[in-house]
Amino acid sequence: MFGETHLRRGYWLSIFGGLLFASSSLFEATYILYLSGYSFLQKVELASDVKMFLSLCIFLGLIAATLTFVSAYFQWRGFTRLSGFSGACASVLALFNIMVPFIYGFEVYPIFAVGTILGVCLIAVGVELSGSVLGAKWRGPLLTSREVAVVAVLSAVYAALIIVLKVPSPTGGYTHIGDLIVFAAALLFGYRVGGLVGIVGAVAADFYVGYERWFVSILAHGLEGLIPGFAKGKPIVVQAVACVVGGFLMATTYFVINVFIKGYPAAIISYVRDLFVQAGISIIVGLAVVKAVKSAIPQL
Repeated sequence: MFGETHLRRGYWLSIFGGLLFASSSLFEATYILYLSGYSFLQKVELASDVKMFLSLCIFLGLIAATLTFVSAYFQWRGFTRLSGFSGACASVLALFNIMVPFIYGFEVYPIFAVGTILGVCLIAVGVELSGSVLGAKWRGPLLTSREVAVVAVLSAVYAALIIVLKVPSPTGGYTHIGDLIVFAAALLFGYRVGGLVGIVGAVAADFYVGYERWFVSILAHGLEGLIPGFAKGKPIVVQAVACVVGGFLMATTYFVINVFIKGYPAAIISYVRDLFVQAGISIIVGLAVVKAVKSAIPQL
């Protein structure tokens, strides 16, 4: 009973710490946007360095929050060492995020600094509480040799499809249906392969086409592949819902960034495009591909 109480408290402290990371970075971005004379409710026209700073600040806050939620998940599953590692990575990224305004020559909003430091403290206490309870050990490698090979091949295919099928968007960036590979990889091989294919393939394509905010793809397409992977082997309805959630998180990640660097009017157009064109079509085709592959290779 005592151990369960510690685990539960550690879990919620980590969750709150992650929420502080995300909200603090959004406060900082809003503050810098205000100092630049804009509101995200209007059309925003910023210099490239300001756009890069806002994107990086929000990304680091969101990725730190995501890693914190992963840490909480590991606590819930009893993997205390992995929980501690994830929490430490999240804290390092969050603390580095405090330095980003200085690097770009911007002012640090007090709420941003205080919220981030408080989040680190909450996570440290949460991990310590859960670490005091004897946890389970992760069995087997994080990735098998087969999974490494699959990630390499499908990431290359994913990047190639993005490059070949991309359509420039009038609001900036580009649209494609290459995400079908991410959904198929996740549903056929699980969340680890799906998440890595989403990250590696998208970042490789971004580098190739010269997309300067490539780091946003790590979170957006990583989540897009991670979430559907938990539905591997589940009924088609569950898989479809998981893909919708993954596509929603991908589109929402870009939407949050675009609100600050483009303004709400342009961001909502991109959001609809990402949701219903890029994610929507990719989900439909991806599910069809999975069904065809399963029929041809039942042992997968």
